[in-house]
Amino acid sequence: MTKRRYEVLLPARLNDGRSVLLQETSNLQQSLQEVIERFGAMSYNPNTVLGVYHKGRETFEDDLYQLVVDVDDTPENRRFFLEFKQKLKGRFQQLEIYVVTYPVEVL
Repeated sequence: MTKRRYEVLLPARLNDGRSVLLQETSNLQQSLQEVIERFGAMSYNPNTVLGVYHKGRETFEDDLYQLVVDVDDTPENRRFFLEFKQKLKGRFQQLEIYVVTYPVEVL
C-alpha cells in the first residue's frame, strides 16, 4: 500500500505570547498522544523552525514544532487529519494550522 506523509506545524507560542511548553504543555502532549494512539508512531521535532508570512503590509514570525506521521494512504486517514487540524486550531487558539501531505516511498 502507498504511504502518505503528513507534516503538521504546531505553534511553540500562542498568539498572546505564552509558551506552549511552559504554560500549555498538556495541549501539546494531548496532540502528540492522539497521533500515537491512532497510528502507533510519529516523529516530533522539539527544535523550533521559524515561519514567516505576510498579511497585508505586516510581517509575522512564528516559532513552530514539526509533527511528522507516515500512514497508509486511505480516505479514513485523510479524514483523521482534516478533523485533527480543526481540533488543533481550537486547542492552540490559532486561525490556521499548516498541514501538508505528500506520497512517500519507504525503503
